[in-house]
Amino acid sequence: MEENSINNQIKYPCTWHYKIIGSDKQSLHLAALENINKEFIQTPGKESSGGKYHSINIAIEVESRKERDLIFQALQKDSRIKFVL
Repeated sequence: MEENSINNQIKYPCTWHYKIIGSDKQSLHLAALENINKEFIQTPGKESSGGKYHSINIAIEVESRKERDLIFQALQKDSRIKFVL
């Protein structure tokens, strides 16, 4: 399926989910608070077997694809976050 077909199936506003991964839970929490300028729900994610990586799940109401992408980009640019899914 083409990207445009997938995006046409998403109806906004909707709840969008991000998973952020990094080496410190507290830093991830602060990074989310500092980069997302609206209310969101945060739940703990998993920890790697060696304890090196932690994840946090974020659920947020987005109004458009543009807003969804801007949040993703802001999270991706934060040095405390290793991966954004």
